[in-house]
This record gives sequence, C-alpha cells and structure tokens, in this order.
Amino acid sequence: MNLSFFRKHPLLFVIIIFFGLFFSSTVVAAQNSGSVKLVNPQSITGEEQQRPVDKLLKLIQQRLLIAHDVARWKWNQKRPIEDLKREQELLLKVRQQATTHSLEPDRVAAFFQAQIEAGKLIQTADFQNWQKQGIKSFANVPDLNQTLRPSLDKLNTEFLFALTELTSVVGCPQIQELIQSRSQVIIQGDGIDRQVQNLAISPLLQFKSASCKVVSFPK
Repeated sequence: MNLSFFRKHPLLFVIIIFFGLFFSSTVVAAQNSGSVKLVNPQSITGEEQQRPVDKLLKLIQQRLLIAHDVARWKWNQKRPIEDLKREQELLLKVRQQATTHSLEPDRVAAFFQAQIEAGKLIQTADFQNWQKQGIKSFANVPDLNQTLRPSLDKLNTEFLFALTELTSVVGCPQIQELIQSRSQVIIQGDGIDRQVQNLAISPLLQFKSASCKVVSFPK
C-alpha cells in the first residue's frame, strides 16, 4: 500500500494506527508483567520469607514436645535416654534423603543431630524431675515403636521439605535474625527453655550465603 491508497481510505488509515498503538501498549504491559514474575528468590518480601521460617520452627516445636512421651515410655520400660544405634540409623537415612531433595547431606545431618540433642535435654530434665518426685510409672503412654516413632518419621520427612523451601535464603543474615526472633515466639512449651531453643536452631545459623538481598521483615 502507498500513500495515495490511504488518502482514498482515511478511515482505514485511522483504524490501522489505532490497532498499532493498542498492540504496542499490550506488548509493553506483558513485558512489565513478565519482569515481575522473574524475581530473584532472595528478593521476595519479608512476609513471604517468614512463612517458611515459621513452618520449620513449628515442626521443631512439635518434635520437641513429642520428646515427653518418648521419655515416659523409656521411663516405664527402664530404657536409657540415649540410643546411639537408632540415632546413627536416622542420620544415615536423612543423609541419603538429603541428596534427593538437593540438600547438602552434612548440613542436614547436623540439623537432625541438633534436634536429637535438644530432645535428649528435655528427656533428661524429665527423668530428673520424675526421680525427685518418686514416680514409678505412667499410664496410657503411647508405644514408642507403634506410635511415637512413626510420628517422628513423618515429622522428619516434613523437615526435609521445609529445609528445601528455605535452602536458597537460610544463609542470609536477615533470615537468620528472623529465625532467632521467631524461635522465641514459636518454639515454646513444657520443658522448652532458651537452651533447648538455641540448640535446636543452632545449625540453621551456621549456613552462609554470599548473595543476599536486604529485605524488611514484618514487625
């Protein structure tokens, strides 16, 4: 088409110009929309990052509270608190599962070792209290093998997913500050003191990341 054609059909010329402007603006909007989706995981908002942190800390709390029933079962059965064979089996298993979740096996093992040690602190305190109180045994205690360990195994699987969700940002100083502050709010309950809290989260504070974007956390 040449200029003389448009002179004969001015309405067609206006329509072409209109659609040209419309489609160009649509392309720009689509590009801008796409740029929002391509966000670095480390630049998401503090509120979005608090959710997976809280999820992980709640799992830690649940595992620590189960330690009381584990202690009651061992007290009834006159079993020692420490079970090194069971601990080593668990650590070997989570190391193997870590690779499936694209996690560092040593870091995952250190995290689970901390949960084991924190649980033993609670059980030790329970044993000491019961000995002072002269308690002989407890009634209606869930069975360790049939009930408690399956519950712990389920939590362990959930831990791996929670760690995977946080793996790209857990080494950032801002996230570690969030872990410390939120742990004091979430990791609460019978027998859970500051020592237990600090032990349970200590491996998370050993992670380091070279590229972290500063975010603002909700107050």
